[in-house]
Order: sequence, then structure tokens, then C-alpha cells
Amino acid sequence: MGMLGAALVYVGFVLFMNGLKTLGKLKAIHVIPMNLFTGTLIVTSAIRTVLLHGEGITPYFHAMQSLLFGFTYLWVGINSIWSLEDDGLGWYCLLVTVVAVPTAFTTLPDKGMLVLWLMWASLWFMFFLLLSLRIKITKATGYWTIVNAIVTGAAGYTILIKAWPWL
Repeated sequence: MGMLGAALVYVGFVLFMNGLKTLGKLKAIHVIPMNLFTGTLIVTSAIRTVLLHGEGITPYFHAMQSLLFGFTYLWVGINSIWSLEDDGLGWYCLLVTVVAVPTAFTTLPDKGMLVLWLMWASLWFMFFLLLSLRIKITKATGYWTIVNAIVTGAAGYTILIKAWPWL
């Protein structure tokens, strides 16, 4: 679970930066490095998992979970570099939400992971509403992103120091 903990710490960092960007406290250019770094870290880790442990379906399921995050952050970084519109990213967030909700329940009996996955699913859904449907929930989405950042980063840290699970 060590790589999971490390990845979640960086997911917490990138969510925090993206939350500040959503709230208008940072420009798009300021979040590019963290999005590209975290996205690349997660995608390469998922590929490594499949290459080293590619027997059976489980490594592919774990890789899919990671790729939901990795591709999100790479997309945010790419959109920020080239000032692209976020409509496509928003629709991707809807698809991720549809996958993330049932994925949450595969983490049981780990109630902490269940809560995290449901938080992330709700955040992806809020970004769908904000970016694709243009529903005016910018402030709520920004603050919810920061809450997700703190909880996710703390979860990653507690995994690394072997104090997980919380619940």
C-alpha cells in the first residue's frame, strides 16, 4: 500500500492547487506542473502495476482506478498549457463518476476508502456540472475540492505511516 499512500499525498497536493485555481486564487499556468507531475506519476505507476503483476483481473482493476485520476490530472494540465476549453474534461468527469460510485463499494470492508471514493465521485460530478453543463457552482466546487484535498492527502499520509484505516 506504500505507492497508494504516496500517490494519495500527491493527489491531495494537486487537488489543493486545483481548488485554489477553481476559486480564482491561482492562474491556470500555476497548476500545470503539479497536474502533469501527479498525472504522470499515477499513469506510470498503473502501467508498472500491470507489467509486474499482470496475472488475473485484479491488477487491471487497480490500474483502472489509478488511471481515472492520472488521466484527469494530465487532461487538466494539457488544457492549462494550451488554454483549451473544459467541456470534454467535464464529460469525462461524468463518466468517471459513473465508474467511481460502484468502485467505492468494492473497497469494503475498508470504510475509509469507501468514504474517499464517494467524496471523489461527488467531486468529479461537480466538475461535470460546472465544466460541461455550466451550472454556476464554482465556489462550492472550489471549496469541496480543497476539502477533498485535505482528506485525501491525510489519508495518504496515514497509509504511509501505517495508521490506516481511520474508520
